Amino acid sequence: MIKPYEGTLRNAFLVRSEHLNHHGNLFGGDMMAKIDETAYCLLRQEHEEKTFVTRAAEISFERPARLGDVVVFEAHILNVGNTSIQVEVFGSVSGVAICSACMTYVCLDAGGKKTPI
Repeated sequence: MIKPYEGTLRNAFLVRSEHLNHHGNLFGGDMMAKIDETAYCLLRQEHEEKTFVTRAAEISFERPARLGDVVVFEAHILNVGNTSIQVEVFGSVSGVAICSACMTYVCLDAGGKKTPI
């Protein structure tokens, strides 16, 4: 299998009306879900036989996204430990940064216990 973005993954997200909060901006919860999804997809791409869960997330919201914006998320693996991986995710609209995140994922075995990556 060819891995087109080995070590990196990009994901685009179109902001629709159902994603807006009462101020007309992309709801932070939806942005957090897309950040987590993008990072997880990168982990699946790099370690498709493994199972990961989110352990920690540090997210910074810089600017709002609005209706019709295409948010491009880009994820990179920062660090690989024995049982955990840190992933960095950046979000931008038309090349302008709107958010960044550092996510930590733990690798689990079939019984739900930490296992080496």
